[in-house]
Amino acid sequence: MRYAWIARLIALGILPVALMPAGWGQGSLPNSGLIYMQTIPIPGWKPTGTTGNGNVDLMGYNPVTRMMYLADRTNAGVDVIDTHTNQVVGLIKVPGIPPCPIPPSAGCPNGVLVAIDLQQLVVTDGLDSVYVWDLRAPQAQPDVYTIPTSLGTNTDGIAYNPVNQTVYVVTDNPPEYLIGINLPQKKIVSQTAIPVSADLIAFNPVDGKIYISTEDGDPAPPNTNANAGVYSFDPVAGTISLVSKVGPACPGHGIDIDPISNIAVMGCFGGTGDKGDVAVNLTTGALVTTFTDVGGTDAVVFNPNLRRFYASGALGTATTSGCPKGTGPFTPILGVVDASGPASGPVRLDGAACIGGGHIVGVDPITNFVYVPVTQYPADPTSGTTGVNGVMVFWDSSPLTQATVTTASATLASVGSGTSKATVQMQSYGRRFHVYAAPSGISGRTAWLVIQTTVGNELLQCAVNPSTGNGGCGEDLVGEPLIGGPVTLSVDGVAAARGTITRIQ
Repeated sequence: MRYAWIARLIALGILPVALMPAGWGQGSLPNSGLIYMQTIPIPGWKPTGTTGNGNVDLMGYNPVTRMMYLADRTNAGVDVIDTHTNQVVGLIKVPGIPPCPIPPSAGCPNGVLVAIDLQQLVVTDGLDSVYVWDLRAPQAQPDVYTIPTSLGTNTDGIAYNPVNQTVYVVTDNPPEYLIGINLPQKKIVSQTAIPVSADLIAFNPVDGKIYISTEDGDPAPPNTNANAGVYSFDPVAGTISLVSKVGPACPGHGIDIDPISNIAVMGCFGGTGDKGDVAVNLTTGALVTTFTDVGGTDAVVFNPNLRRFYASGALGTATTSGCPKGTGPFTPILGVVDASGPASGPVRLDGAACIGGGHIVGVDPITNFVYVPVTQYPADPTSGTTGVNGVMVFWDSSPLTQATVTTASATLASVGSGTSKATVQMQSYGRRFHVYAAPSGISGRTAWLVIQTTVGNELLQCAVNPSTGNGGCGEDLVGEPLIGGPVTLSVDGVAAARGTITRIQ
């Protein structure tokens, strides 16, 4: 399932000579197993150094089709990259958006996300709209959700909660709100004021909450970022709460979560002192560590297959990596944080790779390819017109964090005052894992399982007999069950039972 064949191809000399460590031997930080493969050219981008070139935002991945999506402001749409071939195979134009101004302002594609179970592509436009394409059936026009200006503008950060099949969107200009859009119902279902200036967000399968990375907690200017940190949104209670106050050194941007340790890595940029990205224990709210070698980070993504975070620190000023600076004040690097350590030290900076100007990162957790859009590679402190632009591709050659699983299970206990419970059995058959469960105590009409796997959070539908409260669930997974990860039984879109995946063999 997890593509050990790549390592064999390298050993046999079959993969191209371009597979050399990027930045290896240039400084004090190792490259932590990241091997540079290629830079994918993007149609429509002009030569390196051209004004407005390579203006991008977030990436989203679809493990079902193995397509990577990139919010491409230069082309006013979403680039589609086939991760089988690492080539651009299409451009999805976002309606009503012209090429973005420089620097980026209103009217730029921002968030890009794939709701895996529904096979829907969700894009925020940096104005007041959210666009949704059904990837299973070609659409002439996407579904459009327009956010009233009374709930803020600049639709930005985005996360999907498979427990209630709702996508959540941040409006990044005051008044700032977290907007919930239920995709099957095709309607806005929640509007929650955010008491801080927010940027990016992430769904946490451990507790079913949305975690918000905040830049500035001040009620009014001057914005000193004194209350910057991590907040959480409870979709059942409809409330937002402070989890961890990080303070002025770390205005939060990117955020992602390891569902085994329940630790988040938050990217920081623009703070007083800008001491580096941080790791936060979401169970206790404690600051676990500060990564002083990696800062100036916008996007952070987690690879559950390797339990590694990738932080795009292209706006950082740390000089410990040995990577070349660009023409400005920044030394662009890609930081790698490993989350597979013991409880006494569950996360650590495992190294970095040299990149070019840019601030975004994406990951294919099936092949462990890492994608970094750049305006120039390699960085050149003497000229902004050398090298190439496009999407850099690395392969993370580090060892897998869990041995191959053949059989696993999870015992789900009721959440809250309900009586739902289930035993979930997971068995490999060739290259697929089949899941079976017979939950009981179901008090609603619909139910499904949300299972943490090596490719993300997968949703499996269940048949329900309302007269008995019993159900039956049986489907295949795309990835392997992630040992130590959560499984949630959702009943009518609310978590009813939850448990942890354990290995049988």
